[in-house]
Amino acid sequence: MTGRWRAAGALFGALALIAVTGCSAEPGVTPTGDVTEVTVTVQGMHFIPDVIEVPAGDELVITFENTGTDMHDLVLATGLETGHLAPGESHVMEVGVISADIDGWCSVGNHRAMGMELTVQVIE
Repeated sequence: MTGRWRAAGALFGALALIAVTGCSAEPGVTPTGDVTEVTVTVQGMHFIPDVIEVPAGDELVITFENTGTDMHDLVLATGLETGHLAPGESHVMEVGVISADIDGWCSVGNHRAMGMELTVQVIE
């Protein structure tokens, strides 16, 4: 096998591993098999709740409901996002296995600067 094929095989293997396990879990975190489900809503220019506590190893599913009067979204530092949602719309985000704190925010206009931020916090 040439070096080129070996490198391609290694890359394919790494991508397959990421696809199967997701990118949320860090090495050393054992998935619990439990799912933490949270509904996040909007009140003014704030997410409710603005802190989501998740046991390490749990899978997190966030239902984002735009209960506000303006367009909003939810973006996570992992790269996941809901897309812009009009008032009354909702979106379910399957975040994956949680192993570290994750920041989230609304990317519409200056909403983040106005306080539309949240944090996913890992608890032991």
